[in-house]
Amino acid sequence: MLLFLVVLHCVLCLAAFLLLKTGILKSGSAIMPVVFFIPVFGFGCLFILEWESHGDQESKKEVGIEKLKINDEIHRSILMEEEPARDLIVPLQEALLINDAATRRELIMDILYHDTGQYVDVLNNARRNDDVEVVHYATTAMVELQKDYEDRLQALRRAWEEDKSSQSRSGAYLQTLEAYVDSGLLEGNMKRNRMLELKELLADRISRGTLAEADERSLYHRQFSNSLSLEEFGVSEACAEHVMDRWPQLEDGYLMQIQLGIRLRDPDRIGRMLELIEKRGIYLTPGARKTVEFWKKDEDSHDIRE
Repeated sequence: MLLFLVVLHCVLCLAAFLLLKTGILKSGSAIMPVVFFIPVFGFGCLFILEWESHGDQESKKEVGIEKLKINDEIHRSILMEEEPARDLIVPLQEALLINDAATRRELIMDILYHDTGQYVDVLNNARRNDDVEVVHYATTAMVELQKDYEDRLQALRRAWEEDKSSQSRSGAYLQTLEAYVDSGLLEGNMKRNRMLELKELLADRISRGTLAEADERSLYHRQFSNSLSLEEFGVSEACAEHVMDRWPQLEDGYLMQIQLGIRLRDPDRIGRMLELIEKRGIYLTPGARKTVEFWKKDEDSHDIRE
């Protein structure tokens, strides 16, 4: 009986080895010590493991692989969006610094095929490079972008002049014009002329007086900032005074007056606004509070010196 069991064990071990070797059984070879050291039952464990492995493979094939294919398709649809240019700003700046001509040219060309409007600062930097080709590419990109703005503004202005009462037309014109002024593409008289055009459009929108309160305040803010940049301080002061009178419990007008006082180097104006804010108990946002506290400290130190 013992001899029979030994022979049976040897046969099972040999069978297990051959089945694994030929690939009929998919279990790993690590199971062989179990088969060898545990007579009969070890061979049974091999078949149990094989059955479970076979079941896992089927579920992976039916569910896992299909899910992976679906995820892969979704992933590809997301990655195919034209987003890689966002990651080019830092590499391009580094390429300009390390003076690597091949890298510079490759990256600048990549930017040309994407939304160059997001990278005006980088393109301006590239225009000052010592590589003639990089300068040419950057200049070409900026000229094309400027031409695109000019064409759009020309069409939007014509549409607005046909119907100045249209909120949608004036809104589209205003949005594009502001983006152009803030883009960094304009300099000197060209920028000033566009800012004067913006002043006209903002004044027209304000004069219509059919806006929600938040929109009206926003327009006065933009008119104030634009006139301050144009150094038309009379317009800036009128905006600030109107906002203070119209919304006396809001911080906006007081901050405008402080900003105007800074530009005019008028400490008396700043001091008056600080007193009014305290006297009227004006609620200040965290950013406004920092500004007020800064100028309060300056006023206090000025009083001490006197």
